[in-house]
Amino acid sequence: MQKIYDTIIIGGGAAGLISAVECKRLGQDILVIERNPRAGKKIVLTGKGRCNVTTNNHDLDDLISKYQRNGKFLYGAFSRFTVADTLTYFQDTLHVPLKIERGNRVFPESNNAVDIIYALTKEIEDNILPNTSVLNFKTEGNKITSVVTYKGEFQAKRFILATGGKSYPITGSNGDGYTLAQSLGHTISEPKPALVPIICKERWVKKLAGLSLLHVQITAEQNNKKIVSKFGEALFTHEGMSGPIIIDMSRQVGDALEKGEVKLSIDFKPALTKEVLDKRVISDFQIYKEKVFKNSLRKLLPSSLIPIVVDLSEIDPEKKVAEITREERLRLVNLLKDFKLTVLKLDGWDKAIVTAGGVNIKEIDPTTMKSKLIDNLYFAGEIIDVNGPTGGYNLQICWSTGILAARSKNG
Repeated sequence: MQKIYDTIIIGGGAAGLISAVECKRLGQDILVIERNPRAGKKIVLTGKGRCNVTTNNHDLDDLISKYQRNGKFLYGAFSRFTVADTLTYFQDTLHVPLKIERGNRVFPESNNAVDIIYALTKEIEDNILPNTSVLNFKTEGNKITSVVTYKGEFQAKRFILATGGKSYPITGSNGDGYTLAQSLGHTISEPKPALVPIICKERWVKKLAGLSLLHVQITAEQNNKKIVSKFGEALFTHEGMSGPIIIDMSRQVGDALEKGEVKLSIDFKPALTKEVLDKRVISDFQIYKEKVFKNSLRKLLPSSLIPIVVDLSEIDPEKKVAEITREERLRLVNLLKDFKLTVLKLDGWDKAIVTAGGVNIKEIDPTTMKSKLIDNLYFAGEIIDVNGPTGGYNLQICWSTGILAARSKNG
């Protein structure tokens, strides 16, 4: 007689692993089906290899507000397995010491994402079936009876679908989970790359590749109206811009692009008003009054940015600083406060940190993560149509929905 598991978890990423750990701790007989040779492959990439476990944001309403579209769906999961519960679970249950860094980002003390993977897999290593892709489900009425793979058919009393989205396809995230969910009657909101770099039209950006910008304000605009504005760190790439604030605004930029042209406006000196910045420029010009213009901005800007600013200012680079007119100087000030780039498109799936879109939240019970269509199916993690900003917010979705799915019962 074929074995019948209590729970089969499909997908060995963050959500799937924590679901499996919790199910086993609750005494369930489990099986994790993972398409990769090893589970947790994507976790290694988070936090630049350090794993930004979560955010140290304990205000539920403020936490929910960070997720914007569909954020309210997460009230059930976040109130039942909170940020505080997450910190306790990793430190006391899984024995991974954590630390809090600037921006309320939480990391393992070791700065090594592998420690998180080890903690999540050590208790369930014998329950993981690697190198296995799911082909389809078998059902009777509105219940799944078994899951079919190339390695055979496996039966269970209930199933947790935690296959992730389509971001970072090198980790095995290819969107198969959406196909499986659709085969059971679920609706999929169109998956799109989220938390992704922005590609710009201007060819000169490649001259700035690698330049980091600290404490800048970047605003995305359409038809001279603000779409979104963020303060913090950004980075020029060979094709455009990346870095925390660019990645965080990419979803709104992508949505706006579908309606027309989008511009990025960089304020290099957001702490200074135009008037104060003008005084600063006047002071620098006094120091460099015997120099030519192209050699007068070294106190104001990074060296790689100076030639670009000089060119865009339309001031003769060989002009003596003492001869620069007030009109030209104010044009420079305006440029430093409103440095424009034209958005061409968002980067692709291979650079996306998470997926926007997924299984329609209207078809999932937010208090249990149970499918409203299939009696013994649950969802966890990125496969659900919710996503947040950088800083541990998306992993918190995985932990909370994964635990909730594990603790919920059929019926």
